Amino acid sequence: MHSMRRWLTGILSGLLYGVLFGVGTHYLMHLSWSAALIAGAASGPPFGVLMALVKRRGDRALSSLPGDLTRKERQAAARAALRGPVPTDPAIRAAALAFGRLQLDRYQARWMRVLLILMPILFVLLAVSTLLDDDRPWWRAVPQLLGAAAFGLMALERRRLRHRVAELSAADNTGDHPTMR
Repeated sequence: MHSMRRWLTGILSGLLYGVLFGVGTHYLMHLSWSAALIAGAASGPPFGVLMALVKRRGDRALSSLPGDLTRKERQAAARAALRGPVPTDPAIRAAALAFGRLQLDRYQARWMRVLLILMPILFVLLAVSTLLDDDRPWWRAVPQLLGAAAFGLMALERRRLRHRVAELSAADNTGDHPTMR
């Protein structure tokens, strides 16, 4: 069941990405519809496969959480690891703490730190290049600046996640639930 849901997610996200990429290619790059269709058809399936693999990684992370929890409880723990009130149930709180630590470990990996530094720089350089090009309208730099902002927010997410793990750890150690007051 989970495998089917994972691949359905991959197929649907790949289809949506392919359509949007094709339409964007047609209107932004002024390519013919046939060329845009080829671009969308070539980019959609790899994106869909990538999304299915990302979903599989997420499912594995959820299934590795400690405790004898149902799927809904595991999802609640994953959500609590990122935001919301600290769970009052000790098993869900322990699973939330484990998931938060797992996410924090991913953000603190060397490759992720390099990515979070280099990608915003690359996006800003591309935006500046686009703005300095007299043949391109200024609004063509907007997607590049949005990409830089997205990676900037990811860098801030690591800091927020570190605080959340500390909050879950403190609540787990003391039995106090500061966000439930």
